[in-house]
Amino acid sequence: MKTFGQLIAASVTLTAFVDATFTPDTYRLQRIEKRQAEPCSPLELVIARGTDEPFDPRFGVIVGDPLFNATSFLIPAVTGYAVNYPANLDCDSRSLGSTDILNHLATQTSTCPSQKFVLVGYSQGADVVHLATSQLDPSYYPAIDAIVVFGDPGNRGPGAFDPLGSAEPPFPAALTNRVKENCAFNDPVCTNNGTDVNAHLSYDNPGTPFINDSARYIESQYQSGGNSGPDSSDDSAPGNQTLSNLSALESLGSLLGETSITGVSSCPSTSVPAPAATGSFLTTTTPTGSVVSVTTSPVGTVVSSIPSYR
Repeated sequence: MKTFGQLIAASVTLTAFVDATFTPDTYRLQRIEKRQAEPCSPLELVIARGTDEPFDPRFGVIVGDPLFNATSFLIPAVTGYAVNYPANLDCDSRSLGSTDILNHLATQTSTCPSQKFVLVGYSQGADVVHLATSQLDPSYYPAIDAIVVFGDPGNRGPGAFDPLGSAEPPFPAALTNRVKENCAFNDPVCTNNGTDVNAHLSYDNPGTPFINDSARYIESQYQSGGNSGPDSSDDSAPGNQTLSNLSALESLGSLLGETSITGVSSCPSTSVPAPAATGSFLTTTTPTGSVVSVTTSPVGTVVSSIPSYR
């Protein structure tokens, strides 16, 4: 069984973590660490890492730390918060992350009324951000300058299920103009036709735009008070569901430690009612129109050959 950390250590494509343009020196790293202990700042990144993603050292090796470092280069006063949740394959992982975000926002806005926030999520962390915003009281909306997600299963389209079978709630309409979606070409998690597992792990690879563009988007949103508009410049089109995409999802599940195919997803939705089975991203058809391995779960129709992964 491979852990996410072992996969990272074994993969050359994951060894370059921070774009040199934004790499902080030792002195600035010390200042960053000092700011984490300060109760209030003008802007805080609330970062939810992906499944089994190491913190390395604070927020997440693929997205969290590179993005925080890049943002701190542009906004030196920014601070960060690592969402405290299991980030594993347990059914309650996502809901625990959502609860932690909601509790943290309540505490911070009480302690620091003028503080602004950017909600950041990668992979399962994007699931967490979707769920948290769907449960967030609208009175908190003015404090949210931006939502920035990477490898987001919700990018597949309306009514998508997350890979554990829970309905993926959309972002609230009032916040959609503050969203930046990052979806790498051929990423099987955030598209319906992607087939490259490595694409889902590529968001800080050399030559990719995702981290730097996201830092600039955060800066723009912060300077405009959350009014610079949404950004889909680094978002691949979700496309139509393909069988090869389903195979890639299964491969990713194996890399994340799933050693057997469990069949039916077992995590009921905790947010919005599940949409009708028709149109679920986990339901597909062959070129002849026949449905592939469909099983009914508490949240709708899912393909039984997909393992639990995020």
